[in-house]
Amino acid sequence: MLNAEKQALLIPFKIVLPNHPKPLFKYTSYITSVNCYLSEGVRNWYRNESHYILQELEYAVEGSLICMFLRTSKNLKFLSLNVIICNQIIFKNLNGNTVVISVDLYNINSGFKYKVIDGLVKFLNKNSTLTSLNLRLIQLGYEEVKILLEALYENTVLNSLNLDE
Repeated sequence: MLNAEKQALLIPFKIVLPNHPKPLFKYTSYITSVNCYLSEGVRNWYRNESHYILQELEYAVEGSLICMFLRTSKNLKFLSLNVIICNQIIFKNLNGNTVVISVDLYNINSGFKYKVIDGLVKFLNKNSTLTSLNLRLIQLGYEEVKILLEALYENTVLNSLNLDE
């Protein structure tokens, strides 16, 4: 279940989550990967609720779910994130995660790159399990590349790096 901090992200959208008893089992313990299909699932869920989904709402729900998965899943190994939902709360939860071994970040553009690079550098400096990093559709300037390279130079665990246009 979403904790109070993650539920607070949904308040501006007037989403009231049901207050049911705890699930019969911890379903997040079975999640091993989160990828771009999460967005599709959120859109389909909301469409079934007979509502038109706004992008901001979609990102808020996705971000809340990803934070919950990072906080509660003991088997989450692969994480694929669109840069738009990469916020400080996600990186905070990612920094505390010790099981993710592969991260895929895509659509890094000028609007969000500083926050994403800052969060990524902190993650690379703290994480001891990440072995694969894939950065797709990135548009980084000289300063961002320099900061990222310094963090990669210090990292001794990462053994696969993919930079894709």
